Amino acid sequence: MIPLQRAPKPDYLTDEKVQELTKQYQLDTKKTVWNRSEIKEPLLESSNKKCAYCECILQETDSYSQVEHFHPKSLYPEEVVIWENLLPSCGRCNSPKGNHDTVKIPIVNPYVDLPKHHFSIQGCRLYSKTEMGKITIKVLNLNDNGRLCIPRFRLCNEVNETLEHIKVIIDLLDQRNRLQSLLTACSKSGEFSAFCSHTLHSNSDYVHIKDLLSENGYWNDELEELDKETKLIALESR
Repeated sequence: MIPLQRAPKPDYLTDEKVQELTKQYQLDTKKTVWNRSEIKEPLLESSNKKCAYCECILQETDSYSQVEHFHPKSLYPEEVVIWENLLPSCGRCNSPKGNHDTVKIPIVNPYVDLPKHHFSIQGCRLYSKTEMGKITIKVLNLNDNGRLCIPRFRLCNEVNETLEHIKVIIDLLDQRNRLQSLLTACSKSGEFSAFCSHTLHSNSDYVHIKDLLSENGYWNDELEELDKETKLIALESR
């Protein structure tokens, strides 16, 4: 999980439209009044087209891509299309969350809370630093082995292997370009970036390559920005 910035409320959700859609839902709770491209598209853009919770990649047409109600719509129907209550989520996080009352028993909201305050990493698993972090991991099943821990391991292993390869490249321009591609893959747009960026910055090969490029004038502003971004989103070791 990484910190996210909520996009401005879409023009589609005027006060009148919110009232209209809320009334439709309250009259018939089977109506998915939130399942509109005008809502889903800006949500997906705000999360870099990833699940706001587990960071798996989503597409608008993906059956696992869902508009999630942070405060469950079954308990708080008046918030069914309130922009601040909506998050992009995969079905595999949304389903176990179910009707968990996030008002009475809060979980981490990456649009509001800083994940670094609540989670740490060890062995491609999340560990809690706070009670809210502990509840979040349990409610969303964020250490599911098959769907999360193994895919995280594979990507983090690729980061380490790529760094090993980059380190032995003699051509510094080629080395810089390959490192830039790796940094981009570990940035906020990449899948499981909280884990991949942690792996990147924990690897001594990365420090060596960075120092070498800096000493020879190949470390540029774009690399510096990517370095800062990946440090910001990287979760800390347990």
